[in-house]
Amino acid sequence: MARMALAAQRRLTEAASDDPFLTAKITTARFYADQILPRTSGLAAIVTAGADSVMALPVDGF
Repeated sequence: MARMALAAQRRLTEAASDDPFLTAKITTARFYADQILPRTSGLAAIVTAGADSVMALPVDGF
């Protein structure tokens, strides 16, 4: 997404335009970076720490 946003910004600058599609690409990348990415460290801890309880179930328990 960062590469996509950089490419969109570059195209906006080169064309000296205000293309709504390219602007939306940049806004979407910013939202993802601000709202979604910060959650990954917490989710990684949950996924890696919870393995013992899941693996304690027998296969037919799934």
